[in-house]
Amino acid sequence: MHERRRNLAVAVLGEMVYAMGGCVYGQQHETAERYDYRTNQWSFIAPMNSQRWNTSAAVLNDKIYVAGGYSKFYNYLNTVEVYDPVTNQWTFVAKLRFERVGNSCVVFHGSLYVLGGCYNARDNLSTEKYDPEKDTWTEMPDKCVSRGYSEAEVIDDMMFVIGEDQDVDTNFSARCFDDKKNEWYQATKCNVCRYGMSISVVKNLPNAKDYAYKHRDKLMEEKRKKMLALGNSAEASH
Repeated sequence: MHERRRNLAVAVLGEMVYAMGGCVYGQQHETAERYDYRTNQWSFIAPMNSQRWNTSAAVLNDKIYVAGGYSKFYNYLNTVEVYDPVTNQWTFVAKLRFERVGNSCVVFHGSLYVLGGCYNARDNLSTEKYDPEKDTWTEMPDKCVSRGYSEAEVIDDMMFVIGEDQDVDTNFSARCFDDKKNEWYQATKCNVCRYGMSISVVKNLPNAKDYAYKHRDKLMEEKRKKMLALGNSAEASH
């Protein structure tokens, strides 16, 4: 790349890979660049309006959204800006409800979700959902990740989030979100503890079964039984 970067935001739009922000040796970047695999070249695009690192990005309606992160002197950001490749311009949209860094961005059913992250001494940050038509953020009903950093992806029409467990710092949990019921569910925990990880969905793997949960066909039934048991115990307590 033209700039050395760490803690940057990355997104894929069209057939280009975009790298935005980040920092190196105490210098924070507002610059952004994109990679064209056909020419094997990086080229600068318009810089962001803010220096920003330890942030995340996602693509919604053929535009790139970058939310939160640090600016200069470890200032926490709640600003969000969007890049239009047609005009080569960055524009601010409505601010997040909470300043946050180390968060994850993911697009799910036409909305942008910002999840996890941290803000000063505040460890518990609610998930926020962005409506591009109304330019508004809505706080979600539950905290999917208790503290620190998280990563999110969508698969099988469910949004999965991997992050630090609320009760055990040495384990990493996975949760999934059903937007039809507006509810979070606990998924099977990761086998290995990880920090600062990244996740992605790879489609059409010929040997996907080698990596799949062996009892996947029973997973939803197991989840249903657990939710039913929790509901029954709650009713009994009343």
